Amino acid sequence: MTEKYLQIMIESLEKKIKVLDQVMELNDKQSELASHQPMDMKAFDETMEEKGKLIDEINKLNDGFSATYELVKDDVQGNTEKYRDKVSVMQELIRTAVDKSVTVEVQEKRNKSALETVFRMKRTELKQMKKSTTAALKYYKSMSKVNYIDPQLMDKKK
Repeated sequence: MTEKYLQIMIESLEKKIKVLDQVMELNDKQSELASHQPMDMKAFDETMEEKGKLIDEINKLNDGFSATYELVKDDVQGNTEKYRDKVSVMQELIRTAVDKSVTVEVQEKRNKSALETVFRMKRTELKQMKKSTTAALKYYKSMSKVNYIDPQLMDKKK
């Protein structure tokens, strides 16, 4: 029975690595989207939704792995020689998953920085447009008063 649980744990780790690869691909796509101006916000949002689903899947895999580990922990620790091969395979898969997780984290930080730059540029553009609009409005107001003659006080007695 423990052998089957260990095999399930190995398959869970393999699936987690595949999902992490998909997250890394989406991060690359987001980085590419952020580097092109104007940025396609719809496509960026779609990749965010896809990543959210993948992250939910990773969390489920982690929960399942932990629950399964709790079932076999005592047996594996009591019979280390018997399960050495499977444990070493899991250790290697865990190292790979951790490496990929670190890569994803670095990609996320880089994408966040790129997005902050894009938003900073957009805010600057909006400020400039607001200044231009305000200046144009002031110009039109002042120009509309150029040909306007204030009512004059006139003496109609003669």
